[in-house]
Amino acid sequence: MNLLLSVLVGICCWRLSSAYSDGSVAAVCDSMLPGHIGINPQTTTPPYRVRVNCSTYGPGDRITVTLEASQNGTNFQGFMLQARRTAGGTAGGSFRATNTSQFRLHSCFNMENSSISHASGEPKSLFEATWVAPLTPSLGNIQFCATFVRDYAEFWTMVSSGILSDGSVNKVSADAMCFCVLAALAGLLGFF
Repeated sequence: MNLLLSVLVGICCWRLSSAYSDGSVAAVCDSMLPGHIGINPQTTTPPYRVRVNCSTYGPGDRITVTLEASQNGTNFQGFMLQARRTAGGTAGGSFRATNTSQFRLHSCFNMENSSISHASGEPKSLFEATWVAPLTPSLGNIQFCATFVRDYAEFWTMVSSGILSDGSVNKVSADAMCFCVLAALAGLLGFF
């Protein structure tokens, strides 16, 4: 009887632990929490980081986002990644697919391909993705936020990159300033 109970518990635990092993995480777009029943996110400093190749972005820009282990030998089995507004927290922009055997794209917050996740539970120490900023409307300042899953019992949520400033806001301000200066000069020179 004990053996049968042990086998049944083992099968249930195995099934639960593989709940999102294929990267089907669309149900958790907002929380970015894996469906690991009874397990809370780690509160320690994550052994992973999110890096980007720039500090500002503009409409249509392509940003390279890298997920990586910050300590040697600390692989992750799963991940979920989004570009989130710093004011409002919803995902925006879209990730591009090149090799869908390595990852899956998800439409979160009614935005097509606004999230990306793993496609298998194979260990990885590095993952690189391309994110494309929307042409309109502006997202404002953003951060790339990731969930890293080391194993069923250990995962970290909302691991963030640095803040990327919305360059289109600064450009509009600079353009407006330039217009004001030119208008003032034109007025001084008698063109108006």
